[in-house]
Amino acid sequence: MIRMNNFTKVNILILILLVPVLILYIYSNQKNIGVMEQHIRDSQMNRLSSLHKQLDDNVKQISMMAYVLLRDPNVKEFRDLDLYAKDANYTAFKTEQIISQKLNLQSVANAFTNSITIYAPRIQKAIGQHSLVHYNQNEIDRYAMPDWQYSQTDKQFTLYAFDPIHEHNLVANASLIAKVGFSADNIVKLLDNFHGEGNGGTFLYNPADRTVIPSGRTAKLADGIANEISSWDLGNQGYETVDIDQSNYFVNYVKSDGLAWYLVDYVPMQEIITPITSSNRYFFLFLGILMCVNLLILYILHSNIRRPIKELIRGVQQMKKGNYAARIQIESENEFKFLFQRFNEMAGEIENLIGKVYAEQIYSREATLKQLQSQINPHFLYNCLAFIKSMAVLEEKESIIAMSVSLSKYYRYNTRNEKQLVTIREEMELVNSYLKIQGLQMKRLQVIVDIPDDMLDLAIPRLLIQPIIENAIIHGIEPHPDGGQLTIRGERREGENRIIVEDDGPGLDEQGRLMLSKKINMPLSDEIGCGLWNVHQRLRLQFSPESGLQFESNSSGGLRVILYWT
Repeated sequence: MIRMNNFTKVNILILILLVPVLILYIYSNQKNIGVMEQHIRDSQMNRLSSLHKQLDDNVKQISMMAYVLLRDPNVKEFRDLDLYAKDANYTAFKTEQIISQKLNLQSVANAFTNSITIYAPRIQKAIGQHSLVHYNQNEIDRYAMPDWQYSQTDKQFTLYAFDPIHEHNLVANASLIAKVGFSADNIVKLLDNFHGEGNGGTFLYNPADRTVIPSGRTAKLADGIANEISSWDLGNQGYETVDIDQSNYFVNYVKSDGLAWYLVDYVPMQEIITPITSSNRYFFLFLGILMCVNLLILYILHSNIRRPIKELIRGVQQMKKGNYAARIQIESENEFKFLFQRFNEMAGEIENLIGKVYAEQIYSREATLKQLQSQINPHFLYNCLAFIKSMAVLEEKESIIAMSVSLSKYYRYNTRNEKQLVTIREEMELVNSYLKIQGLQMKRLQVIVDIPDDMLDLAIPRLLIQPIIENAIIHGIEPHPDGGQLTIRGERREGENRIIVEDDGPGLDEQGRLMLSKKINMPLSDEIGCGLWNVHQRLRLQFSPESGLQFESNSSGGLRVILYWT
């Protein structure tokens, strides 16, 4: 489980406080943009509907003008000029004058600059707003239709009205034809007056042939938006968002009932969100100032609280590792100065106490080592004196001499108290003296010694190997009627030194070995023998708690005793 310190918790707390504010602002900002977008769409649609009504009213008025003129008595009289034989020229001139005046009056009655022409197919004459015009039957046959048409060449909208109205062959059956039209400049002027200031625009769009009539200043952008909406399924009205040249535009459209074209209005999204963007700048400026203040607070907390606490923790950890000389440098002039002074004083007192306790432990340890050695020496002496006694009874003079010489070497070695540590080479000289003594008692004893030369100069406590060999002879080889073999080996493995003593005696089963291992780790009592327990405890005292004795069974069934230390 990861444990966080208080400084990290403060950082997380500040972050937790800032994140909801940022999330709430982003959510509020998105809602504001959405509300503003909808407001702009509704406003643009209302304005576009007003323009749509104005355009349709003008177009409808011009359309109605054609049908009204076809029912005018003077126009009908113009149609029948060929029937007046008497005073035909005078009547014709008078009728043409009256019709021209009416055409002028009708033309100026509309906001759009328009043109009106009356055709009389039977008499092959046509009259305009000022005088007679050329009658072109081919033009009538080709272009005369009851719907508004737009000429890309002349930039003119044109509508033909017929009298009488038939379902088929309007031109062939018509006695009168009225042609009304107006220039696309009227549309451009209307669009310019409608849009006013800003980066948006309005244009008239025919989805049938993708013709665009834009306002005077946004022709290029209008073409781009027209290309985008050409793939849309346009209804009577609606709105969409398009992306042109990496800029977003809100597009509203309304269908003109009179022309069957679409009025399209567009406005850059940037214009809509500019006020919100300005408020965003102030918010992020405030957020940046708040973050700087937070960083300043964190720096003050780190310098005045976090760093001193880390120094205090580091000092405690050094003391935990045993470095009682660790001290904390006093740099701050706040509450931690008092804590650091008390810590340094406490560390000094602990160092003094530890020094005293350590010295006492050393004295106690040396006394324990000497006491353990004093336990081993009598144990061995008792065995040797018993042997000499037996040899004296049997009057074995040579054996007594050999025993006495070997015993004197042993005690000469053992009574050298000037140092408690010896080399394995010196210890093995004692072992050889001991084995000679045992060889006097057991002629059948075979000994194999294999200790590498690089181990012979290692320092170990006195009388460390001899008790193990004595234990192997007494418990492993003596009970065997045919004698036995004793093997002494040395090895070094991964920084660990090992002396292995094994015999080919009856050994111990697994439960016996476990019981023996348990006993040598228990406090000394009357029920526990001194030899193995002493060696095990001396190894642990001299080297480390991980050192000691280990018991195993060898391939011949005997006991293998391993002395190991690092």
